[in-house]
Amino acid sequence: MTEHSPQPVQDTDAQDPGHLAAELRVAVMRTSRRLRAEAATGELSPGRYSVLAGLGEGPRTVGQLAAREQVQAPSMTRIVNDLAAVDFVSRSENPLDKRQVLISITAAGSAALRQARSLRTAWLAQRVAALTPQERSTLHEAALILQEMSA
Repeated sequence: MTEHSPQPVQDTDAQDPGHLAAELRVAVMRTSRRLRAEAATGELSPGRYSVLAGLGEGPRTVGQLAAREQVQAPSMTRIVNDLAAVDFVSRSENPLDKRQVLISITAAGSAALRQARSLRTAWLAQRVAALTPQERSTLHEAALILQEMSA
């Protein structure tokens, strides 16, 4: 085991769903927080990154974006305004409801999103490269299980 690896858990701890759930929650949250920090730039904070990622699925209204990000509409309007100021999003009239404005990701926004994802992946790849082959195999199995659990 590498020196940065956590201490092995006792079999009884690994078999207890509550204990394992708590360990996973902490590990996933710490990793997620670190990944967000690694890709944060002056123009693309974690919140802005999340909005751009959501727009990768297609245009959305400010209300839809706010609901997706679990923030109030005025907060989302500020984020959208900031993203528009750096040409990462554009606004257009909703063809189905002329009263609404659709927010779309621009080519510059897509490029910034790809760059942030690349930074996150590079940071994680560096950490994974330091693991033993057995640890990488275990992590691969865990990643597949986590994807299945969250599907």
